Amino acid sequence: MALFKNVDGTRIQMTPKEEAEVQERNAEWAAGADVRAAEEVRDERDTLLVASDWTQVADAPVDQDAWADYRQELRDVTSQETFPSEVTWPVAP
Repeated sequence: MALFKNVDGTRIQMTPKEEAEVQERNAEWAAGADVRAAEEVRDERDTLLVASDWTQVADAPVDQDAWADYRQELRDVTSQETFPSEVTWPVAP
């Protein structure tokens, strides 16, 4: 399938070299999909950990053991077999 570019408002077919460069960039982008997905999961996990930091102070009025278990489960999401494409998130106590 031919690829085209826009030059000064005119649709022009790309040269074979330009097409190869576009296909190479697209392949590199696709190859990085898992890396980007893993980054997003880690960002979400880190956000949830920060949001629950307060549960670990000595005088927090919560079940600290339950929260500690939850926080460990958050840390373990990267060990799930389907990471990063599918993550089962733990439920906060």
